[in-house]
Amino acid sequence: MTAVIALAAICLFAAGALAGITGMIAVAIRREDRNLTLTSQAPGTVTRAGRRLTGLHVRTHSGGREKAPA
Repeated sequence: MTAVIALAAICLFAAGALAGITGMIAVAIRREDRNLTLTSQAPGTVTRAGRRLTGLHVRTHSGGREKAPA
């Protein structure tokens, strides 16, 4: 009986974590769509985390010129 209770607690914790991550990604996507910032660097922590979780990375184009290391 103890194993069943422990398994149920682990499942509830995993479901809560998954729901929290999904909610954070949904908030980040709405902010990106509203602010039209998908082609630039992430403006905030939530959008940066959402991009990291979804695998989206923005590459900047330097126009063929790279800065020399200082």
